[in-house]
Amino acid sequence: MPSTHGFGQFVERLRRVAMRVESLCSSPAGGRLRPTAAGGLLAVLASAAVSIASAQVLGDSVRIRWSVGTYYGPEYAPTAAALACFPAVVAVTYVGLRTLGTVLEGTTEFDRHRGYYELCALAVLTVLVLVQIAFVAANLW
Repeated sequence: MPSTHGFGQFVERLRRVAMRVESLCSSPAGGRLRPTAAGGLLAVLASAAVSIASAQVLGDSVRIRWSVGTYYGPEYAPTAAALACFPAVVAVTYVGLRTLGTVLEGTTEFDRHRGYYELCALAVLTVLVLVQIAFVAANLW
């Protein structure tokens, strides 16, 4: 029964990952990849890297609106402006999340659940970078 053994290994690995995430979330200090440490800066740098790498591939303008029906606004924007907006939004979000964490620091409720805050904040920054990648991919088609 190799398939049962493989499934058992998968479940065991999943359990270990869940325990690591739980220990990260329950620790008051957060972790190495918290947005107030390296994780947020990595997200900003990743966004800047995606913008720089895709600027050479995309043309002079990128599509900023996809819809069916009548629309009377702009459908295209200059590539440089559109790609510069993404790292700026990620950086502003990073600074806002870091400021919020600093303001809430020291309260008993926040200290007990800081890991969850850090995990959610890092997820928000990651989603912003993924949206940027999707935007670039949509403009390549």
